[in-house]
Amino acid sequence: ERMKVSQRTRRKIWQNVEGWLSILPVVLGIAIFTALPIIYAFYCSFFDTPIKPFTFTGLGEFVGLDNYLKNFTVPTYRFLFWQSMKVTFGDALIQGPLTLVLSFSLALLLNQQLKGMRVFRTLFYLPVLIPAVCSGMLWSRITDPNYGGVNGLLEGMGLPEMQWFQSESTAMPSLIFVSLFGLGGNMILWLAQLKNVPKAVYESALLDGAGKARRLFSITIPLCTPMILYNTVMGIIGVMQTYAQVVTLTGGAGPNYSLYFFVMNIYDNRVSEFGYSCALSFILFAIIGALTFVTMRTSKWVYYGEEG
Repeated sequence: ERMKVSQRTRRKIWQNVEGWLSILPVVLGIAIFTALPIIYAFYCSFFDTPIKPFTFTGLGEFVGLDNYLKNFTVPTYRFLFWQSMKVTFGDALIQGPLTLVLSFSLALLLNQQLKGMRVFRTLFYLPVLIPAVCSGMLWSRITDPNYGGVNGLLEGMGLPEMQWFQSESTAMPSLIFVSLFGLGGNMILWLAQLKNVPKAVYESALLDGAGKARRLFSITIPLCTPMILYNTVMGIIGVMQTYAQVVTLTGGAGPNYSLYFFVMNIYDNRVSEFGYSCALSFILFAIIGALTFVTMRTSKWVYYGEEG
């Protein structure tokens, strides 16, 4: 009996060893390339740490919470911090709901069983395949006020030309307009969710005399609330990390800091004040975490099938 127990124990131990060996590359990758840099960045956020290229200057002077508090006490840092907050949250409040509504509407339109619908789905999804940097460079050429093709098209239609990203008043609307060409990514997710709505529910509603609007608001939208929650959370994370497209579109923060997003503030201080840049990164992490927590805690409106 003891021999059987011993063999069974050794077999379980070996099974665990095999499991750990199989996931060891992933664990090492996360530990070395994700966990350690995060811990090091958090440690650096408490030091006055300049970084010089090709040299190691040490962590510098310990400053405690100064890198966090200077956003509220030093005028220059306070202006840039709140300007980046205003731009980031302003974009989130407009682009987030707009993207949700338009991508859902697009998915409803393309969910119809019509001939050639797959071609249209592919066409709407194609812009998503273009990297953000390439897309930004392309749009910066197209929307150039002097020789861009869009202003030429507007002029040919008898419409007034726009300054696009060269004017403070039109920079943010132009960015939102350009971002809408990426609706195809959310559209695919909506289509997958719409395919999961049971057809029997629609058939029962039709028998009860429910019209299109009633079916939309009483069946389709409630059964798509898990995807609404997912797209909301991912949209918050995505907008808060906006950077690459803006830099390639404007080459910087836009006219008069009109497109000075939070991540741009982090990137601008990465060399001269690396510790402060690390502190900004963890402030952004806290903001995203708080928004995600509030969103998840207030998600009682989400309907899951197992709830009956």
